[in-house]
Amino acid sequence: MTRSSLAAPLRRKNGLQRSLLALFLSASTVAFGDSLGGAQESTDGAAITLISMEKDCFGCSAGERLVLRRDGQASLVLTGKARHGTQDQLSLGTVGAEDFEALARLTLAQGFTALQDNYDDTLSRDGAWTIISVEHSGGTVKQVFRRAGAGPAALDVIEAAIQQLRGRIAFERKHP
Repeated sequence: MTRSSLAAPLRRKNGLQRSLLALFLSASTVAFGDSLGGAQESTDGAAITLISMEKDCFGCSAGERLVLRRDGQASLVLTGKARHGTQDQLSLGTVGAEDFEALARLTLAQGFTALQDNYDDTLSRDGAWTIISVEHSGGTVKQVFRRAGAGPAALDVIEAAIQQLRGRIAFERKHP
């Protein structure tokens, strides 16, 4: 047998494997999309106008609320607590258009609008909590509450991306 005649069955087998893999991936995509409540979410973040994340816990000395706007405005409010002797602090900064767009696309790619509104860990009522909100043009807002890191991995990815972007913003503290 020549080399080319030996390779022909292998090429057919690899072609069949590629076709089966493509069919499997297509079926998985449809099934995954259906499990999220229908059609897959668009990853075009242009309709998102605001992304915010609020974090706090019972024992924390301060809570925080980060607000990122498509127009470039960024604000960070640290909420003081009398029992800890802390005061409110407001800091302002600027978020780049590319950074905001990347974050908006990531939230959509992670299926944010299809997530449940509440992922509460009933065993840790005093545990740390986070609320992530995404506002679309037209005023619709999707908000997801989670306590003690409960919920799907998509929330971990989104929260980490927001935290990472927060770290790159040069905030200037304003006096209350």
